[in-house]
Amino acid sequence: MAELSDASFPVRSFMRLYRYTVASWQPAQLTKPLSACNVGLVTTAAFHLPTQPTFALKLAGDPSFRIIPTDVALTTLKVGHTSPSFDHTGIERDPNLALPITRFQELVAEGIVGRLNERAWSFCGSITKPGPLINDTAPEAARQARGDGVDVALLTPV
Repeated sequence: MAELSDASFPVRSFMRLYRYTVASWQPAQLTKPLSACNVGLVTTAAFHLPTQPTFALKLAGDPSFRIIPTDVALTTLKVGHTSPSFDHTGIERDPNLALPITRFQELVAEGIVGRLNERAWSFCGSITKPGPLINDTAPEAARQARGDGVDVALLTPV
């Protein structure tokens, strides 16, 4: 795990001054076994398809998301995350690290998971002004997931 001391001076300075939002989380309870669940995947690696626009490069971050079909060839995904503190090496080598589609396909084949949702949601991390994300785009992604019948979601933050 990286430490704040590993970051560059400008990043360390920013992080020391940043006013973090404190959230109160409620634990979720599954109402059926995982082997009967539809699993949705959510990542903050800013993956996008070559045909989709990349995430906007702005100081406050881009609160939008991209839909990634879970039958995609992972090698076609592009990484739109541009934070200087984010090392792309691992996920460029194996996108499953940030969007574990292949691993979940294996879990479905083994009967551990009921099914993998047909689409995943890709957000960009490093959003310093999260208001639009919290109020607009994240609730829209959640509405889509509910509409798809997603029972449980795995978030892979980067």
